[in-house]
Amino acid sequence: MAFNLSLALILTAAWLNASQTFIISYRAQIKNAILISESYQFSKTMRAFKAKEAESLIVHLEHKTDLNSLMNTHKEEILEFLMHSGAHTRSHEKVTDTKSSSLLSLSLPPCYITVDFNDDYARITRLVAE
Repeated sequence: MAFNLSLALILTAAWLNASQTFIISYRAQIKNAILISESYQFSKTMRAFKAKEAESLIVHLEHKTDLNSLMNTHKEEILEFLMHSGAHTRSHEKVTDTKSSSLLSLSLPPCYITVDFNDDYARITRLVAE
């Protein structure tokens, strides 16, 4: 009986510390150097995804936090990390009567990440399909 209880406690602790897989995407539109729209999405995957780990980002945490707080508080750092692996840009520029206008679209295609929480840091790892 004691063995079963110990095993259950170990499995529960491992489950609580197990990494979770998410899909993250970003899109922004900038008109004449002013941000006019932005979309930052992340959600838990709905099915298993076969992938291998690529690079990781370590985010130091000052206090215990949940996923939403982590993803929103460190948004710029996370996006910069993910954009190193590629982002899409599209630019439309127009000059009329010596006046210039521009519209720039920046998007991070949906990518898979895992998030592992530890005591004082979180590890965000980009996944690459096998």
